[in-house]
Amino acid sequence: MSGSESKPGFSEDAAEAMTGLRNTLAGLIGSCNQVTGTRPIDISRGLGIDMKLAWKMSHLAEAARPFDAVRHLPGTAGLRIFLDAATARDADPDAVKRSMEAFAVVQGVISQYCGTRKVFEAMVSELREAEDRPPLQADRKRLFEGARSVWGLKADLIHRMDILHPCRVEGLLDCVTIRTLAGIRRLRGGIPLMFPRPRVVDDRGMESRSNLREALDSSIDTGAFPVVEALCDGPLPTLRTQTQTEGMIFEAPPLDAADPSGFTVVTGEILRAAQPTRVRGDSHGIYQLMRLRVPAPIAIFDVLVHESLIDRDMQPDSYLASELHVSASFIHNVRRVRLPIGIRRCEIETEAAPGLDSKGGIQTRLDMAMRALACRREEFRWFRLEVEYPPICSLIAFECEQPSG
Repeated sequence: MSGSESKPGFSEDAAEAMTGLRNTLAGLIGSCNQVTGTRPIDISRGLGIDMKLAWKMSHLAEAARPFDAVRHLPGTAGLRIFLDAATARDADPDAVKRSMEAFAVVQGVISQYCGTRKVFEAMVSELREAEDRPPLQADRKRLFEGARSVWGLKADLIHRMDILHPCRVEGLLDCVTIRTLAGIRRLRGGIPLMFPRPRVVDDRGMESRSNLREALDSSIDTGAFPVVEALCDGPLPTLRTQTQTEGMIFEAPPLDAADPSGFTVVTGEILRAAQPTRVRGDSHGIYQLMRLRVPAPIAIFDVLVHESLIDRDMQPDSYLASELHVSASFIHNVRRVRLPIGIRRCEIETEAAPGLDSKGGIQTRLDMAMRALACRREEFRWFRLEVEYPPICSLIAFECEQPSG
């Protein structure tokens, strides 16, 4: 019998306690006139507290579901620092009191059912796995088959690899992004196919166009489709360049009939000086979003973060979010529309090379990126996120706290 199953009432009591804490913290933050928002940087600036603590309080106040931010629970001393800072900045005393009481309720649940925070997190993790089962994979497979029929488009695999590394301009980072649509087909005539270029958008939804982009393949002209021909497969369509308000896209004109066979398109770009490497200005976290717009049975998102950009003990957040319910331009909106679909996340060991069912495999892509950045695999922490039959339109979110200082 599992830990949570052996303790009747734990699920309900823990969910109620975490929901109460989330609501009271959100109310407290909202009552502080000097805090202009719920982003970590807003809380840190408004209350004059450390970014690590601000990150915890932001995620707790914005949790979409009761257990989404359990690992961000502060200790008693951390909560005291937060409440004292809020009190010093004229927060509503009743809101401060309610937050203390809500935290005490969570501590009581931990004491009654778990004994320690570590056991609490393990038991909640088990409950979250159960929460993530609906909709069942069979339902998502039927959704994939329906989307393939309705949209007339499908791929065998969607893959993206992002490698984040400090750039030559001190204090800023580069991002190499390699995107793969493997086995893609238009299943009937008249279906367009578009390839938007990656955009650099902060968690306010503001796009930065000051960064420099270049094709991973140096033989590609500036502004041309950044194809990586060595990794492509099959007859590629002709692509036209279009400039729209949201940036440049490349579009394959519709055909009179279905594609006779599948093909694989791989693009590679380097975004230079994409954002600060550490907490500075409005930059306080790494947010990589992989948007899913083509029906596919599996999506894989590989994110490699240079060791200087992430603390040794930091574990990132990752989840699947909807793009239908609310604008996904803002990261705090993305957090609020998480889907009840589990993501398989693992950290790849330094000597390991996970598989990828596409021409060239993962190693060729990794070698290209490392050459472009003039660095070694050993300098990175590698996180792999996988989702089977991801619904469209949705996105895979990866976020982790930046080092302070």
